[in-house]
Amino acid sequence: LLVSFPTETVYGLGCHALDRDAVRRVFDAKERPLSDPLIVHVSRGEDALEMWAASSSSYSYSSSSVVNDLDGRLREIETRALSALTSSFFPGPLTVVALAVPSVPPILTAETGYVACRSPSHPVARELISRARVPIAAPSANKFGHVSPTRASHVMDDLGMEDVWIVDPGLG
Repeated sequence: LLVSFPTETVYGLGCHALDRDAVRRVFDAKERPLSDPLIVHVSRGEDALEMWAASSSSYSYSSSSVVNDLDGRLREIETRALSALTSSFFPGPLTVVALAVPSVPPILTAETGYVACRSPSHPVARELISRARVPIAAPSANKFGHVSPTRASHVMDDLGMEDVWIVDPGLG
């Protein structure tokens, strides 16, 4: 199912990021073109690193040992850079884009092979992601091209006819 929830910037429209069918429902509800990738929300920087190929030992760039050695060093540098960014700026509104691990559904990345991750600081978003125990794909909770929602009522106005749960912390 889809759920709309507040972040520190806008309301997001979330689903299990690694579930291809759920991701497709986000595209359908938003009337979003499949060429426009989705952002993934995670609890911690370590969770984002699991989505990125640089930090994955199972990801191989080449079969040549010389190239693999160079690729290994480059992956190590990239992993350290990604770790530094996430440890310094997560949680918060920063989004980091990196090469995705093979388990990330291509529909999520718009077939680009790159995945955008962020860790929201809003307490409701953090609790939702923590309890879900999976990365949450969550672009803004509005029809594609419409103004991004900043309140639950905005989500209801734009997506009220869709099958979406809306978390409204203002209701108590």
